[in-house]
Amino acid sequence: MFKKILLVRNEETFMVNAIKNLLKSKNYIVEDSSYSVGELNNKKQGVNLAILYTDEDIESHRDAMVFFKDMNMEENFIIIVIGDKDAFDLIHHYVPKEDIAYEITRPLDMADLMEKVAIVTDDEYELQRRKCILIVDDDPTFIQMIREWLKDTYRVGMANSGTQAVAWLANNKADLVLLDYDMPVLDGPKVLQMLQSEAFSSSIPVMFLTGKSDRKSVTDVLALKPADYLLKTISRDKLLSTLDTFFKQRK
Repeated sequence: MFKKILLVRNEETFMVNAIKNLLKSKNYIVEDSSYSVGELNNKKQGVNLAILYTDEDIESHRDAMVFFKDMNMEENFIIIVIGDKDAFDLIHHYVPKEDIAYEITRPLDMADLMEKVAIVTDDEYELQRRKCILIVDDDPTFIQMIREWLKDTYRVGMANSGTQAVAWLANNKADLVLLDYDMPVLDGPKVLQMLQSEAFSSSIPVMFLTGKSDRKSVTDVLALKPADYLLKTISRDKLLSTLDTFFKQRK
């Protein structure tokens, strides 16, 4: 599958055209754009990667930086920036440094650029950038259904017990845990307390996804301060929108 790249520049210089032609020779689909937000909006569709070629006019493109901040949050844009320290520092006011795949200092090494483009457009790289959600539930049918709902948007781990969840998190990184309430041996509240007490999992947010809706169960769990309390009657679209909103707010 061809990858689509948005090459953003102020002017069509010799170097910009050289980058564009080299990308096309490697079978990338290349759209080039100015830093105009209107033009960026028109050309963002289907883009896998944005390459920002900056120059001394970068200060005048702050509205474009807000655009890229929003695209990074909403559509998980991959961004490479070509420029100097001043340009990088300005962009960091809008897009966190950890959300920029590479910062490449001029004079530009074209081979180095192409190597980095190949890395970030690889399917495995894009998959690893996705948030990881661990589903903990002793019902194999339910856990598989939720996995199917999430797998196109998130990396998904599964555990069928509290003990298995703790073991999984000791060896893997998760951005969120979806936790059932009723489970044998260790129920959801006990699992949450265990996760909160372990150094490797204490900072991981936990949402309950459960069938228990009675007042006492909800009240007892809320005292442990989970990230949310969702019922298993939730629809696929509602769950996905809830997770999307949660991750955007954390960012």
